[in-house]
Amino acid sequence: MCSNSSTLTVVDIPKDCGNAPRKIVIRDFLIALYSGDLDQTLEMLTDDVRWEVVGSHVLAGKAETRSWLMHAVSAQELKLHTVITHGTDCGADGVATYENSRTACFNHVIVFSGHAKTAKISEIRSYLIDG
Repeated sequence: MCSNSSTLTVVDIPKDCGNAPRKIVIRDFLIALYSGDLDQTLEMLTDDVRWEVVGSHVLAGKAETRSWLMHAVSAQELKLHTVITHGTDCGADGVATYENSRTACFNHVIVFSGHAKTAKISEIRSYLIDG
């Protein structure tokens, strides 16, 4: 997640991403996020994005999000268990593995700004648990 992106090994992704275009967008967003590709991650967000890391803090807008992501550590491995979409409301869960084999389980509830294929992410609620 830091500005210096690392090589991320994606070891598992849901097989059915091809039948729902929004699932592919979420998959690509999470790969960018966990690999530390700051520009790609921010490109997928609305300017007024609201990102709540439940139990920790709330980010308002791209500037706060950029600042937070620049100080985050990139994962080495990503397992994406489930991607669920229903209109503009979506979710994904999985496990990220970091240096020294530290793991973190995640669930991101993702809301898109509209129904268009080009709609960006306007809200995220992240539930993060060290594993």
